[in-house]
Amino acid sequence: MKTKTYRDILKWGDKREQKIDDATLKVIKEKFSISDQDLASKHLFGDTEVKLEKTTSLSEEQINDLKKIAGSENIFTDDFSRANFSYGKYYSELLLLRKEKIPNPPDAVISPKSHNDVVKLVNYCNKNKIPIVPVGGQSSVTRGLETPKGGVSLDMTKHLNQVIEVNSVNMTAKVQAGMFGPAFEEHINKLGYSCGHFPQSFEFSTVGGWVAARGAGQASTGYGKIDQMIVALKVVTPAGVIENKDYPSNAEAWDTFPLFVGSEGTLGVITEVTMKIKHLRPENTRYASFVFKTFESAVNAMREIMQSEFGKPHLFRISDPDETDIAFKTKGFDEKFSNKVLKALGYTSGERCLMFVSVEGDAAYAKFVKKKIKKTAKKNKGFYIGGSPTKNWLKQRYSSAYMREPLMDLGIMTDTIETAVTWDNLINLWKSVRTYVYKRQKVVLMSHISHVYENGANLYFTFLSPMEIGNEEDDYKQFHKGLVYAIHNNKGSLSHHHGIGRVLAPWMKDAVSEEVLNAMQAVKNHFDPNGIMNPGGMLGLK
Repeated sequence: MKTKTYRDILKWGDKREQKIDDATLKVIKEKFSISDQDLASKHLFGDTEVKLEKTTSLSEEQINDLKKIAGSENIFTDDFSRANFSYGKYYSELLLLRKEKIPNPPDAVISPKSHNDVVKLVNYCNKNKIPIVPVGGQSSVTRGLETPKGGVSLDMTKHLNQVIEVNSVNMTAKVQAGMFGPAFEEHINKLGYSCGHFPQSFEFSTVGGWVAARGAGQASTGYGKIDQMIVALKVVTPAGVIENKDYPSNAEAWDTFPLFVGSEGTLGVITEVTMKIKHLRPENTRYASFVFKTFESAVNAMREIMQSEFGKPHLFRISDPDETDIAFKTKGFDEKFSNKVLKALGYTSGERCLMFVSVEGDAAYAKFVKKKIKKTAKKNKGFYIGGSPTKNWLKQRYSSAYMREPLMDLGIMTDTIETAVTWDNLINLWKSVRTYVYKRQKVVLMSHISHVYENGANLYFTFLSPMEIGNEEDDYKQFHKGLVYAIHNNKGSLSHHHGIGRVLAPWMKDAVSEEVLNAMQAVKNHFDPNGIMNPGGMLGLK
């Protein structure tokens, strides 16, 4: 039997690893002065057997009670299972796994067979004050899955992973919360529909996780964030079951289901989601790609397009000059004749920006909106380069995340942070973050906009820098803290779609006000009077 290691846990998704291609390696060597000898070594590889110092604190009687509810085949207390559910995919969590540090694993991992099982488990844990952390695809980058007080990690993916109903009249699908994105999409594709929600974590995230984290897919400019894509939820809370009806709208005082969108497991366990679905018509999709002379001109074109009222693109993305340059270098574009043509026309390295666009829906609509976008882009000096760059980007949109492990093996810190900002503050925030990041020696910062609105957009930052060997955790913590301040002090939100978790909780009082936090705490106190749901500092709550 193969030894189960920490690396088996820390690797992403289906545990494959994306090989770093030669072009990317060349850029890394140039930027960070890394030698071939450095590339041959592996830093904090994490290939030792998983062994936990902390044993389960549940009594034998409690474990037997839980087995009676979920079945003995669905409860796990062995070291590897508990370690496997200790962390998500936040950078510092991956560092801890590489260093074999799991101080607070869950006491047990349980896979409920049904909604009724979840009700019984929540009631039992509430009565016995056993913490519960609902878990989906484990793609959280906010420390949202940690179990600082032990308790139970509730694996929603093993059994609660089916489409319950597709209503073609209402254009909705009722789906269990533990269903992974690809399985859901494949199921409704066969019926001629699409969910329209494609986050970068799509391959290894769940419908319930999308809702709990208040996520956004890469086509959110056209379809909206998950907030706009759901019509009803079924949630098990310690205070009882909340089940909304799938009305298109109502005026029955407050809507309750928005309370659970972005709640990150702090109020209850989402078991069912009723989502809007869209007609699947890929043959109608129109693609466009542009190069702009500056980031400012690209942003201005994007704003005009969103405020024009002629229609919205679905995928809408701008890479800033640094991200554009990295893309050109790693794809070999720098060596092509067409690059010389662009430079001759004034689209120079270090200034130019790529824009990717796709428009879905009715064929005439898609054609019309693309035509209008091209006209607006041209007015802002956007040079049309066809649809192929956008199509090529879409082919690899999920795979870049798989390079994280081999990059960390090389001793390279790599992480992301994102925010939402209004148009009038966007450029200033972008410049301020760049100023902060580039104070660090040997760093690469890539920025893009990928979720766009009439009054503003998100900014998404990806940074790479050599780790401070021997001080990896504190080095990252201090750098990340300064990055959050650079965003927050320049009128950016704490998060646009990753969520808050425990990582950003310290800034919540300042971001949303103490009164709002008090209101959130009052809601939690009602639904979770004993504080068992994902306790330990989530969202700034007690």
